[in-house]
Amino acid sequence: MNGSRVAAALLLALLLLPTTTAEEVTLTDGYASVTVDYDPVFHAGEAWFIDPEITGGNASGGYAVEAEFAGTEPRSKALPIDGSVSFSFPGATFHGEAFNVPLELQLVRDGSVVDNITVLIDVSVPPPSDLLWLWGGMTVLWLGIAGYAVWLHRRQAELRRQLESHIAAAPDEGQDGD
Repeated sequence: MNGSRVAAALLLALLLLPTTTAEEVTLTDGYASVTVDYDPVFHAGEAWFIDPEITGGNASGGYAVEAEFAGTEPRSKALPIDGSVSFSFPGATFHGEAFNVPLELQLVRDGSVVDNITVLIDVSVPPPSDLLWLWGGMTVLWLGIAGYAVWLHRRQAELRRQLESHIAAAPDEGQDGD
């Protein structure tokens, strides 16, 4: 019974863990449409990718997508006539956590901006690995202390029952013979 409770608790914890999925925006002009996929969470220390894909039968080339965080060097990638490419920002772009960081995406054709949109990105800094070990060790410690407290409580109740049964079984029911 306890095993099933633990399994249910672990399953619930896994279901409630925060996850991120790719988000998508579309940039258009009169000839082509560019869909840009991106992860809304930038994990500092890891490369962060943007995946633009151009569609449209009238696309004659000359398109590029530019992406720029405020205060950083913009990234740009020329798009094929009909297809997709990928480019990234290095993991060292950010060093601390930040929320709602604006990222400007621009669709450029032959050197002029034909569409743009600003999306908001969250920057996450993963905890150091030694901190994870500390959390794990402290969890084991506190579970051990809790287990010991439960064992002491049960042992005390058992000893109390034994003492009461010995007192009740005594010929004078535990009374002194004074």
